[in-house]
Amino acid sequence: MTVAIREAKDDDAERLHELILAGLEDKTSEVYRENVDKFGIPEDYVRRAFSREALMEAVADEKQLFLVAVDDGNLVGFAQTILQDGSTAELDRIFLFPAHTGRGIGTQLLDKTLEILKKEGVIKLTVKAGRYEASARRFYEKNGFQIIEEVTVHAPWGRDLSLAVYELRVRG
Repeated sequence: MTVAIREAKDDDAERLHELILAGLEDKTSEVYRENVDKFGIPEDYVRRAFSREALMEAVADEKQLFLVAVDDGNLVGFAQTILQDGSTAELDRIFLFPAHTGRGIGTQLLDKTLEILKKEGVIKLTVKAGRYEASARRFYEKNGFQIIEEVTVHAPWGRDLSLAVYELRVRG
């Protein structure tokens, strides 16, 4: 069956909130290990980032493009992009539930994101990946992103993160 990629609605934000929090409850789950444990992110920070309110706000925000991937009626992932200015957007999050990785769904989410951003006049898309996140970096490089710099940032939860900053020309 084909995965449908579409703009998120309020009920999608609600469902994502439930699914992600359920994944965080199991400290041995891949969702927990890859999104909390790996980066030393305090659980309360993650809960706020994926709160019902935060996700609903992202869906409603005109400066954000929030797409969901739906497979056979089930939410399997999402991509969230934030417009930085008239010509640049940042891919803030792209997330697939572990059971759905390796099937090209992330690329489908990215392709749809690029299609919409191009229509909106965006010229470049940036994204940050952990310097040592090999699979994320492979994904971006495979999809045409070029590394433009490596930086260390001080995360809001008090830890320094080493990041690779990528850029992709959307048009122009």
